[in-house]
Amino acid sequence: MTLHNNYTTKTLLISALLGAASWISVGAANPVAGLDATANNETPISDISDHRTCTAEIPDETDDIDIPIPSFIRTNSNHIIYNGADWSGLRKAFLESTTSPVSIVHIGDSHIQADISTGTTRELLQYDFGNAGRGLVSPLKMSGTNEPLDYTFQSRNPWNPVKLMSSTWRQTVGFTGTSIRPTSNTSEITVGTSGKDDYNPFSSVTIFHNGRFVIKDISGEEGERLQYRAIPSRDYTQIMLPAPHTKITINFTSAGDLTVFGATLSGDRPGLFYHSIGNNGAAYETYNRIGNVGAGISPLKPHLVIISLGTNEAFGRLNTESFTRSVDRLVKNIRTANPDALLLLTTPMECQKSITTKKRVKVRGKSRNGRKGKLRTVTRSSRSYTVNKNIAPLRQAILEYGKKNGVAIYDWYEVAGGQGASSSWISNGLFANDRVHHSHKGYNLEGRMLYEALLDALRTSD
Repeated sequence: MTLHNNYTTKTLLISALLGAASWISVGAANPVAGLDATANNETPISDISDHRTCTAEIPDETDDIDIPIPSFIRTNSNHIIYNGADWSGLRKAFLESTTSPVSIVHIGDSHIQADISTGTTRELLQYDFGNAGRGLVSPLKMSGTNEPLDYTFQSRNPWNPVKLMSSTWRQTVGFTGTSIRPTSNTSEITVGTSGKDDYNPFSSVTIFHNGRFVIKDISGEEGERLQYRAIPSRDYTQIMLPAPHTKITINFTSAGDLTVFGATLSGDRPGLFYHSIGNNGAAYETYNRIGNVGAGISPLKPHLVIISLGTNEAFGRLNTESFTRSVDRLVKNIRTANPDALLLLTTPMECQKSITTKKRVKVRGKSRNGRKGKLRTVTRSSRSYTVNKNIAPLRQAILEYGKKNGVAIYDWYEVAGGQGASSSWISNGLFANDRVHHSHKGYNLEGRMLYEALLDALRTSD
C-alpha cells in the first residue's frame, strides 16, 4: 500500500465498499419544509439495512506502507503498555466499524496542530477500517495561526479570535483550544474539505458553540441553496443535509453572545473518525485552563482519547510533581465526562534546545581616508544546540503515572530511539531546523509507528 498525501484513492475505495446506501439522503430521515422523506424515491437512511454486516478485519501485515523505517527506530518497543487497562472493548469497536463508526480523539500541542502525523495515522486507519468522515475541524486560521491543509474553515465577515496560549481570554475558549466570535449579529461560516486532490464529502455538520446560533440559510459549493435540518442542542447545532457535499456556507444570526469553537464533518457512513486537537505551545496545564475538555469532546463519543503533551513543559522550569498533578487533572477531567473511553498517554521524544552565546570582542573600524580606525567593542552572538535534558524526567513521570493509575502508555521516547535519538533524527532529515519539531518525513514516520502500535494492540487485546 502506498501512502498518498491525500485521501483520493482511499476514499474512493471506501466509497465503493460502502455501496450506494452510504449516499442516501440523511435529511430524508428527518423532513424539513419542502423535503419529503419519500420524495424522489429516496429511502430514509434509518430504514436501510446495512449490507456490510460482516465484521472488519485487523490487518496482519503493514510492510507495504511507503514510509521507510530507519534502523535506529526501536520497532521491538513499538507497542502499547496497557498498565492493566482492558482494551478488548476497543478491539470490539473496530471489528464492528462496518456498522458503527469508531471515534478516536488525539489531543496535543504543535506536533498535532499541523495534523501531519495524525493525518498519516488517520489515513492509514481509514484505509483499513473505512472513512467515516474528516471529523473535527477548528477555526485555526481565523484565529491567526496555522491550519491543516485538508479542510476549510473561513468567513467573509470579521470575527474576534482567541487562542489557547493567549495571556488573557476576552471570551470563552472551547475544548478545541480556540474560539471565534462574530462582530455583528448577522454573519456566515464556510466549512469544507479540501477540493484540490481529495474527495472527502460530508452529509452532516455539527457546529460547536456557546450562545444563540440561528441558521437563516445554507448554500453549497456553487452557491446553490440547500435544504437542511437543524438539530439544536445546548453546546452544539447539528445540520443534516440531504446529499453529500465538500463545502457549505452557513448564514446565521446571533444575539451577540455567540462563540464558535469548531465543527465536525461527518459522512454518515461506517468506518473511523480520527479527530485531532492541537495547539501551538500547549501543555497539560493549558488544557486544564479550559476546564471542560472532557465535556467538550463527549459529543464525539470517543472510544479512545490519545494525549500527546510534554514537550513544551520541558522548556520551562522542571517540576515533575507539578507536572504529574497537571497530567492527573486532565486525565480525570476526560475520564469523568467519558467513562467508557480508553485513554492513551504518549511520551515526548528527545529533542534539543538552542543555546545563544554572547561574546564581547574588539574590532577596528575603518576611517574615511583609508587609515586604520579606532578599536571598539561589539557583542557577537553564536548559536549552538544541546539535548533538552528535561525531556527524560518528564517521560519518566508519564510512565510512572500510567503505571500507578492504570492508564495505557505509548512510549514514543523509546520507540523513536531513546537517549541520543535527536542526533539520529537530525542526520536523517527527520527534524526541522529548530530541532524540536519534525520534518514532514519525520511526522509521517511518527504517524506510521503509532498506526502500527494501535494495530498491534487490536491484534493482541482479545
